[in-house]
Amino acid sequence: MAEDACHTLVALVARLAEGGPVPRRFLMALGREGAGIRSGPLGLVDLAVGGRNRVLGRGLKPAYDDGSRGQVRHFTGVATSTALLGAGFTRWASLTLRRDGADTPDGRLSEAAVEFASLLLSRKLAVQDASAWVRDTLCDAPRPVFRRRQD
Repeated sequence: MAEDACHTLVALVARLAEGGPVPRRFLMALGREGAGIRSGPLGLVDLAVGGRNRVLGRGLKPAYDDGSRGQVRHFTGVATSTALLGAGFTRWASLTLRRDGADTPDGRLSEAAVEFASLLLSRKLAVQDASAWVRDTLCDAPRPVFRRRQD
């Protein structure tokens, strides 16, 4: 079965969680791999411009799907922003600067990313359990790929 972007994100999260990195380091690696956010001061520039699409595709639940192929970048960028700048600033920036209304797919995805990062940073969610959280919270059921039978 072909993998969608959300399940690719689940696999990325699982890979980055191997070895049990501390939550902040894990979130920084997730931002680098999922949204092209560099470490150090250049990471702030990357966040300001919205990062880069590193995983293209669809597969999020309808509540989080804005119809674009860049939702993995959105989620990982907001999670990284939460680790770097805090939940309060990240929420404010999402609503005010990015204009992601709270009751829109992007607004709901931003809130899910803030929640995800906050749970990790507070250690209420173990890094090793992060991939299951992403799968259960964000991913729509993968659609089966049907192939024509050859006689």
